[in-house]
Amino acid sequence: MKSLKLFLCASALVFLVAGCVSTDKREANPEKAAQIYADLGLQYLRQGNLELARVKLERSLELNDKNADAHHYIAEIYKQRKNWEQAGQHYSKAVRYDEENPMLLNNYGAFLCEQGRFGESEEYFLRAARLPSYRTPELAYENLALCALQTDNSATAEAYFRKALQLQPSLPKSLYQMALISYQQGEYLSARAFIERFHVIGRTPQSLKLGIRIEEALGDEAAADKYRERLSRQFPDTARE
Repeated sequence: MKSLKLFLCASALVFLVAGCVSTDKREANPEKAAQIYADLGLQYLRQGNLELARVKLERSLELNDKNADAHHYIAEIYKQRKNWEQAGQHYSKAVRYDEENPMLLNNYGAFLCEQGRFGESEEYFLRAARLPSYRTPELAYENLALCALQTDNSATAEAYFRKALQLQPSLPKSLYQMALISYQQGEYLSARAFIERFHVIGRTPQSLKLGIRIEEALGDEAAADKYRERLSRQFPDTARE
């Protein structure tokens, strides 16, 4: 479950950068005005001002109820407020009006995963990953794999982690999770390879502890001692615990 928490934190909604907007423009064109309000709502959302963001986004939807961005952003507000029903309704409408927005599809997949609806979340993660416009499809596969861990489906998770790593070999979370899965399956050499690749990128107390367990399982006490020394030097508080 720790990996899922990381996923939920790491996969919190990531929005496209919106330029500065102004509501001074006349609302002669409802669709353009709706987009202005949607962009303004996004800015307030990113600042953490949920109430003002909600006001702007609701105004956007009054002008154009088919504005996918407004539905997308207000869904995030409802999600943060744990109003799951409203969030789901707005996410569903956003996807209906913008079927080829990979960020939206990925975020909706993450929302469905939080609700324990893995089968549905898989559909939207895969739709996002397969869009040519999505520049980082490996993240959708990684999110999907992390979601699969919530259902204790390690085989499915492993398949999607491997897919993510095929596209981007240096994904930290995928490397760590593959090391952990391999260790749990008794595939210690494979686990060693994954954790070593992870440590090229960075080190955490958890990764060093896993390295110790892997080397102990392989009977290499010298390598295990090196990990213990690194843990003691880099994370003394964790080492004492």
